[in-house]
Amino acid sequence: MNTFSLPAKITHQEAQGVLARFQDRLNNLKAAQDKTFEIDASALTVFNSSALAVLLGLKRELQMKGLEMKVQHLSEPLQNLAKVYGVDHFLANP
Repeated sequence: MNTFSLPAKITHQEAQGVLARFQDRLNNLKAAQDKTFEIDASALTVFNSSALAVLLGLKRELQMKGLEMKVQHLSEPLQNLAKVYGVDHFLANP
């Protein structure tokens, strides 16, 4: 399975860098037989709404490649933030 680990901190300052690293990873991806890409959020402890924007950006990039996103270890505070912003259903695993 293809995986990408989120860093410990995603705020406005880190968001573009995280997206750029993911884009590099995606561009270097060989033809995948597995159509699910796993995002590991276990390290993410410091975040704001920029983390949600990053996750939605990752999902959009994957969808453009015909891949699905599965988020693992999404913390309860981040899940609650996603609910507040009304985007929790976009982060739900397939």
